Amino acid sequence: MPLSPPGVHLFYHSRWQNTRELDELCWGLEEQGVPCQARCCDENASALTLSKRAAKSSALRVGLGLNATGDIALTHAQLPNDRALIRGHIAAGVTQIRTLGANAGQLVKVLPFSEIT
Repeated sequence: MPLSPPGVHLFYHSRWQNTRELDELCWGLEEQGVPCQARCCDENASALTLSKRAAKSSALRVGLGLNATGDIALTHAQLPNDRALIRGHIAAGVTQIRTLGANAGQLVKVLPFSEIT
C-alpha cells in the first residue's frame, strides 16, 4: 500500500468545491508550511464528524471538516468524538476562515493558535 505524504486532511461537502472559502482554509495551512489534502465527501455529516474522519485518516492526526451548511470544525484524532478544538462558519468571512486553516497548521507545529476575531 503506497503511503500518502503527511498533511492535514480536509473533508468537505461538494457544495464548497472550487470556492474561495475552501481555498482560504487550504491557504491558511499553506502559510504555515503544512500540506493540505482536501477530499470531497458528498454526505450530510456534521462538520465535527467530517473533521474527526479527516483527522483519523491523516498521518499528522489533524483534520478539518466543512459541511454543507458552512460549519467548520478543527480537531485532533486523540480528542473525544464529540469535541472540536475550534469551530467556525463560512459566514465569518475569508479572513477568519484563513485563520482557522492557519490554526490547523499551528496545531501540527505545536504553536499557539491565532485569535479568530
